[in-house]
Amino acid sequence: MRNYWLYASISIVLLLLTLFEPSSSEYLMFDRELINSGEIWRLFSAHFVHLSNTHMLGNLFAVGLVGYIAGASLNNLTGVLLLLWCTLVVGLGLYFFADHLYRYVGLSGVLHGLLVVAPFVSPLYSRRVALYFLTVIVLKVVWEQSGFYDDMALVNTIGGRVETLAHLFGLLAGLFYLSIWLLRENLSKKKKTRLV
Repeated sequence: MRNYWLYASISIVLLLLTLFEPSSSEYLMFDRELINSGEIWRLFSAHFVHLSNTHMLGNLFAVGLVGYIAGASLNNLTGVLLLLWCTLVVGLGLYFFADHLYRYVGLSGVLHGLLVVAPFVSPLYSRRVALYFLTVIVLKVVWEQSGFYDDMALVNTIGGRVETLAHLFGLLAGLFYLSIWLLRENLSKKKKTRLV
C-alpha cells in the first residue's frame, strides 16, 4: 500500500466529499461569481467534488487506472507536483478561456493530464506503448473538440454536461509537464554518458 498512498489519498478525498454532498459542492465547486468575489480556492477544490455518485465513481476508476499504469513512479513528489500542476492549469484554463462556464465540478480534466504522463514515467511500458497511449488520449480530446462529439450524451448518467475544455486543458498541462520531464531525462542520460 506504501506505493499507492497518493492514489489512495485522492480516492479517500473523493469519497469523503461525496458523503458530505450537497454541502461539499456548495463550498468547493467552480463558481465564477464567487471566484470573482475572492473565493479563489474554488479553482482548485472544484476538481474534487462531483455531479453525482456515478460521476465520482467514474473518476475514482480513472484514479485507479493512473495508479495501475504509473504505480510507484508517480507515488512521490513528482506525482504530487503533477497533480497540483494539472489542477492549476485546468482551473485557470476554465476561468480565463471558458467565459461561458459559470459552474464546474469533476476531476476528469486533471486525470487527462495524469494519464498523459503515467505510461512514460512507468518502468512497465516501452516508449512505443506510451506513445500509443498518448495518441489515443490526444485523438479522444480532438474528437471532443469537434462538432461530432455530443457533450450532452452523458447527462442522464453523470447528472450534467461533459466539460470537454477541462479535458483539453488537462491534456495540455500533461503534455507540458511531460515535455519538461523528458527533457530532464534526456539531459540526465547525456550527463551519465559523458561521465562513463
